[in-house]
Amino acid sequence: MPERQLKLEGTFNTRDLGGYRGANNRPIRWHRLYRSDDLFHLTDYDIAILTNLRLSRVIDFRNAQELQNRPDRLPRGVAYSVLSPADHTAALASASLHSDKEKIDRLIAAEERGELNLSVDGLKDSMIDFVTNPPTQNLYRQVLEFHVMSSHEVILQHCRGGKDRTGYGAALVLLALGVAEADVVADYMLTAQYNQTRNARRMAEYRQYTDNVQVLAYLARAMATRQEVIEAGLAEMKRLGGTYMGYITNVLGFPAAAVAEMRRIYLL
Repeated sequence: MPERQLKLEGTFNTRDLGGYRGANNRPIRWHRLYRSDDLFHLTDYDIAILTNLRLSRVIDFRNAQELQNRPDRLPRGVAYSVLSPADHTAALASASLHSDKEKIDRLIAAEERGELNLSVDGLKDSMIDFVTNPPTQNLYRQVLEFHVMSSHEVILQHCRGGKDRTGYGAALVLLALGVAEADVVADYMLTAQYNQTRNARRMAEYRQYTDNVQVLAYLARAMATRQEVIEAGLAEMKRLGGTYMGYITNVLGFPAAAVAEMRRIYLL
């Protein structure tokens, strides 16, 4: 069986969605659907790997400031689409920032103004908003539409860390293919495993600039991969649609015929 993690030199959270069991117990094809953190640090080796995998489309969920600060490096000929959902946590972390010190200073100022409220679960709120906000619903419907544009697409979707914006996009694709909820949650939680070393390193770097307990707690919480975050989004999908397929077809407006075509393309 192929390895789920794609071990690139310039990313830490790139993985293949192949092998999960979808509708009628049919597995997802390997080497067709990927999720990742951003592609800013791809090396020549990484580009060669993605070229050999015949990557054809990248969906980038990052906001304008993230795109400016860390533009993707892509293999030649890959179609590139930016679909940026509103995400307050990502915006606060990325807006006009060019260094860790600048980020820390901004968060300290926010904490002093009383705007860094740890009792508010920003990640969970953002995940629910991905499900309920009409413009964001349109955006994620487009994600599904990209998956039926061609029978030969090899698609990678990503954001900054490949956790929440990408986590929801990947979950939506898996659910459309008929993957069980438990496997969708397990895939989301793999980010905790792949990000562990990176997150520990980042927290050590942040501590060089501040010992503010509130700011450090906020940063640790923002980087954490927590099961209740994806579960909040899944519960909201079922509340709005009755079932996951009800949400996809009736709320997002992605037709049942398109779901069937998506399964034809990506399931064995």
